[in-house]
Amino acid sequence: MSKTLLFVALLGLAAGTARAQATPAVQKAVAAQAQRMTQELGLSADQNTRLRQVLLLTRQHMDADRTAHQDDPAALRVAMAFDRAKSDELIRGVLTPTQYARYQQLKAARISQLHTTAGVGN
Repeated sequence: MSKTLLFVALLGLAAGTARAQATPAVQKAVAAQAQRMTQELGLSADQNTRLRQVLLLTRQHMDADRTAHQDDPAALRVAMAFDRAKSDELIRGVLTPTQYARYQQLKAARISQLHTTAGVGN
């Protein structure tokens, strides 16, 4: 639990930095994702703000991973998996249990649709 609190504290410190470093395109994409999730999950304004910070920080870490591991696909997969897990943990802290359960359902449906569209599920 203390690791989670530490990560949340770091998120708070990094949120201002992430906003300053994010390009307008990244900010727009994060805002769109947060807005979609707000509509799907019925988030409050405070939850939307906190979710945007999590999504922006996650995007920043994933972009850094792509740069750091551009020549090592295996290391990139590991780093991205870690970032996704941490992001999910932080998102869970923003959402109510009911919202989080719905978020998990929607995420699973999107993944399934991506696999079907890519022909992986056929």
